[in-house]
Amino acid sequence: MDKIPFLEMFPCCEGMDKSYGNLRDAFVLEASVSRERMEMTVRALFTAMPAPAEVTGLEWVLAGEYGLKSVKLEASWPQEQRPESKGPAGGGKVLMGKAVKGRPIAMRDASPEQKTVVVSGRVFAAESRAIQKLGASVLQFDMTDGTGSVRVSKFIPKEEDQSVTGAVKPGMYLTVSGSMKFNNYSKEVELEPRHIQTAAAPEGRKDTAPEKRVELHLHTQMSMMDALTDPAGAVKQAAAWGMPAIAITDHGVAQAFPAASKAAKGIKVIYGMEGYYVNDVDESAAVRGDGDGPVGGSYVAFDIETTGLSDQRDRITEIGAVVFENGQPGERFQTFADPGMPIPADIQRLTGITDADVFGAPSEAEAVGAFLDFVGDRPLCAHNADFDVGFITAAAERAGRDFAPLYIDTLALSQALLPDMKKFKLDMVSDRLGLPAFNHHRASDDALVCGRILAKFVPMLAEQGAERLSQVNELCRALRQKTGRHPRTRHISLLVKNRAGLKNLYTLISKSHLEHFRSVPIIPKSLLMEHREGLIVGSACEAGEFFQAIVRSRSRAELMRIGSFYDYFEIMPIANNAFMLDSGQAKSVEQLQDFNRRVIEIADALGRPVCATGDVHFMDPEDEIFRHILLDAKKFADADNDMPLYFRTTDDMLEEFSYLGEARAYEVVVRNTNLIADMVEGQVDLLPELRLYPPVIENSDGQLKDLVYGKLRELYGEHPEPIITERVKMEMDTILGRHFDVIYMSAQKLVADS
Repeated sequence: MDKIPFLEMFPCCEGMDKSYGNLRDAFVLEASVSRERMEMTVRALFTAMPAPAEVTGLEWVLAGEYGLKSVKLEASWPQEQRPESKGPAGGGKVLMGKAVKGRPIAMRDASPEQKTVVVSGRVFAAESRAIQKLGASVLQFDMTDGTGSVRVSKFIPKEEDQSVTGAVKPGMYLTVSGSMKFNNYSKEVELEPRHIQTAAAPEGRKDTAPEKRVELHLHTQMSMMDALTDPAGAVKQAAAWGMPAIAITDHGVAQAFPAASKAAKGIKVIYGMEGYYVNDVDESAAVRGDGDGPVGGSYVAFDIETTGLSDQRDRITEIGAVVFENGQPGERFQTFADPGMPIPADIQRLTGITDADVFGAPSEAEAVGAFLDFVGDRPLCAHNADFDVGFITAAAERAGRDFAPLYIDTLALSQALLPDMKKFKLDMVSDRLGLPAFNHHRASDDALVCGRILAKFVPMLAEQGAERLSQVNELCRALRQKTGRHPRTRHISLLVKNRAGLKNLYTLISKSHLEHFRSVPIIPKSLLMEHREGLIVGSACEAGEFFQAIVRSRSRAELMRIGSFYDYFEIMPIANNAFMLDSGQAKSVEQLQDFNRRVIEIADALGRPVCATGDVHFMDPEDEIFRHILLDAKKFADADNDMPLYFRTTDDMLEEFSYLGEARAYEVVVRNTNLIADMVEGQVDLLPELRLYPPVIENSDGQLKDLVYGKLRELYGEHPEPIITERVKMEMDTILGRHFDVIYMSAQKLVADS
């Protein structure tokens, strides 16, 4: 097909032309779609090489725009403009043959079909050897340019110059010209060289932003089987880019701290950890809100139906409620509500509520107002109550009504009181308690069943000693621990602010491994609250408690409650969370962006900073292949999925978050990350001043003297030769003079006892 301007064929990518290989000047050469597999392949010509993350970003945008499972973008650019082709090949020292002519190509493009192949890259292995019987040698080394690798191999007979075999060393950069051939000995396609010369190392990535960001979320090789970053290398790279600080946040451990500290020259190292966090305090609270009362007192069971899951975008379509007195249903309330928007087809199928049902019904504000008047000051009850209360709270706020209820969640009660169950949907719990069948997903029927469930739970709670609402949460927490039903493990970021924080971090690491280990070292929220002094607590990645609450469309009030625990919030590049598109947690790239916007919205309301972090797992984009190998070894089903978790420059991150607008992108990328770094009180020393704190053994010096001189007399009699007594005296004076006697006696007693 003819060349078509990229943005003319794919206008959905408008606005991404600031970089992305100069997208405005790019052309589509070929495009094909497989309807069966729901996949599209696009071959495009760019005027500059797009970064791997940019190619991935374009693929996600196109897949989301056209509802495809995947898009494969094959990017090419003019030969003379390729990075590996800049400048003439000559200029280096010739190691074999003559100076190389022609420009190098990407190693991934090298094939036997080409008459002559020229490649340039770094040698990462060299295995040349001599063949003594023949007086010959075999030149053999492996090299890479980041796009692929080739093995260079050649048999050199005795009559030819063999000096090249000793000249090629790992770490060198070479340009090689030759032909790709099948090697009958190795049974592989290899590059047989004709000309080899040294080449200059390519320039590394640069950070050209006038103000530098701080990376607050970086994993090293100590994040076992998950990351590849060398801690010293990361610190040196950050310093070379001019970044004022860098944080080390491995999973659950602190082993990378010494190497990072040693490499810190002109840069602040922030010691931290991404912990495995369990909210054992209030994640599954059965009772929320201010107030108290008898467990079996009057309450209003209610349920709502909505147009969707977001209390910000969606609206209420029906409210049903029932007053319960002494466990018996009484006065009832039911109303449809006009949502002011069409009800989606899937919601109509689920609830049975159509646009015709809500036509002419009270507005949402009127319906919620009538409901609040019906409830009065009585406690509320709902199943998965955070959802229902969240919608009512949002609607009341839009209507200018105050709403801060005391409410009971029968879902949380079910999880604590019915340990034999695995799933706790309303109809399943109803069946388990032997309640009558009902019309599920209609507000009035669901409300009645929810109230009856709570009536069944009241005597069960009383039997366990909870007669008042203020006692319920502690009882439920104890029951869950007893049955081994723990809250879900999340991630949390912990940064050391000062010496007290370092001590508390070490305490948390120790206790998480020794007292709370469950597949991974767990940090309960209750433990963190005890040892929070000197720590800066961040919301972590998409696996964090706060971000997951956003993904699950928790109410604004609930997000505010959860978020109030954190000192700062993290948002990450869209590429980091792209797996959520495959898992169905997000429907489009725009929704992934909306998740980050929601983080910012709640953080602004709480007055907390939002920091753009990279969740770094390796240094450079081309290193991603090695992490795929790690994940495959762990049998991850998505081990081959793209996840470019490389160390990004300030320029990279500003471009990544440009969808937030220039001012906000600068705030989250540069200003706020430096703000958090400035909260760290100087460079925290890993070790205290050099002082020894030996144990105390009463009369350890006397015990040591008795042992040594007793053995001396046993071996050499009462009057040993002077050479012996002088040597023993010198040793003992050194030991006793430095108070090492307790160490010697500790070792002696340990060995003797064992």
